[in-house]
Amino acid sequence: MTSPVGLLDFFILEANDSIERLDAIISSATGGGPDIDMMLRHARTLRGSSTMARQSGIAEVASGIERMGRALRDRELSWSPQLHAALVAAVDDLKLLVRSVRNWSTADERRAESRTAELAQLAPVAPRRAPTPSGGGGSAFLVAETGDIADALEQVVRRPGDRDALDTALRHVRTLRGVASVRDVPPLPEVVDAIERAAKPLELGVITTPTVKQLALLTSSAMLLRRLSNELGSGGRLDPNSNEVRQFAAAAAALADESPLADHIIPIAALFFGDAGPHVVSTSPNPPTTPAQRFRMEVVSQAEHLRRLVADARQARDPASRERVGRELRVALRALEAGAVSFAEDRVARLAREASASVVSLEPAALGALDRLASLLADSGLKSDDLARELEQLGAAPRRTTSPTPARGRAVTPTGQELKEFLDRGIESLGRLQDKPLREPTPLPDETIVPIQDLLYRGRAAVERARMLRDELRRRPGAPPPEVIEELYDLLDLALVD
Repeated sequence: MTSPVGLLDFFILEANDSIERLDAIISSATGGGPDIDMMLRHARTLRGSSTMARQSGIAEVASGIERMGRALRDRELSWSPQLHAALVAAVDDLKLLVRSVRNWSTADERRAESRTAELAQLAPVAPRRAPTPSGGGGSAFLVAETGDIADALEQVVRRPGDRDALDTALRHVRTLRGVASVRDVPPLPEVVDAIERAAKPLELGVITTPTVKQLALLTSSAMLLRRLSNELGSGGRLDPNSNEVRQFAAAAAALADESPLADHIIPIAALFFGDAGPHVVSTSPNPPTTPAQRFRMEVVSQAEHLRRLVADARQARDPASRERVGRELRVALRALEAGAVSFAEDRVARLAREASASVVSLEPAALGALDRLASLLADSGLKSDDLARELEQLGAAPRRTTSPTPARGRAVTPTGQELKEFLDRGIESLGRLQDKPLREPTPLPDETIVPIQDLLYRGRAAVERARMLRDELRRRPGAPPPEVIEELYDLLDLALVD
């Protein structure tokens, strides 16, 4: 039941909000029952945040409420005073459990287990049938597999050292990799790939416990797979812009950012001493190909791969697919840059480096420029002089976007020429300002002076501001900025001030 202090503070704020909303939904339930969709939404949010904060007891109670909500939705249960009383009692216990997370005791553990057991009696956990390969990857097979992976991942997050749970998750993940119908269920292919990438260092023993970014990826994957399993089981389709998809895409992007760069190819000549020799290996007096020719031969396959990725990027619509294609583009461009540097092809290396920065948002202009670069490099029949001239023109072409802010809310890195033009305009404007007479500043009246403590959030106002930030983070794609997290921490402290 341990977790970092900052994460615990944020969890308490998030959990209390979810519990308050559950309380309002269940308390206002009429004879027809509560608002099932809203109850499921907040129970799922509470379970996910509890799992992330490693509060397994609270997560299990929230899972029981979520299971009861699904049973009511699927008409496996009928609303009754007994169910109402059980849900009210579960919410009351959740309030007590959240207050005790800093000083968790065996009594709290027993309380959580008892409440979980009561909910399980009313809405039992449905046993999963073992899927058979002859199922052909049908809907029932995918429902079972995605649910099993979610169960195993939640176990890994609750107990990061549980190697059996990790092996179980990877076994089911690799089973799905061989199923053709997985590609028809977006974003399942991206989730399967991301889980395997995140778990690989743990499986190989490179590290013994998951990092924070790996835990975030595994947690968001579990939440997304749970939602996907529910949607498939009810015959529906997952909303590609749902919170679960966005959270997964943000976690996958954050984990990809810490991945090492592609291997750097070092020319063999760089391994020799700088003297005249003799050396063990000598250069052939009549080599069959020049370094430039060998680079042209090797770069063709890389360029064709880039063109396929550009085509995929133009078709990507949901956040998970865009994150996956963007990551693969950056990896391919880093490999192209490394290969170009190794062959002293500085112009290609520079273009690959600039493209890696500009394709982050997958804007049409950036993808068009990258497609042009890849087409030139893939054309093995293009003469060297013509290629050099085309690359020079491509490097000199302005890379302006139609909007200062990309569609996904990320800033576009300006080129050196754009920065120079911006500075020139700014300096020219400053020169014009010198010709205008300056007005004396108008002094502020004394009554405008406000004590600084009156400008700070405190008490309930701090809580409301924290909720506004939380809602903003849910709508914003990508990982939360550090300054926003710092503000949330400060608001937690100010919330305790009367």
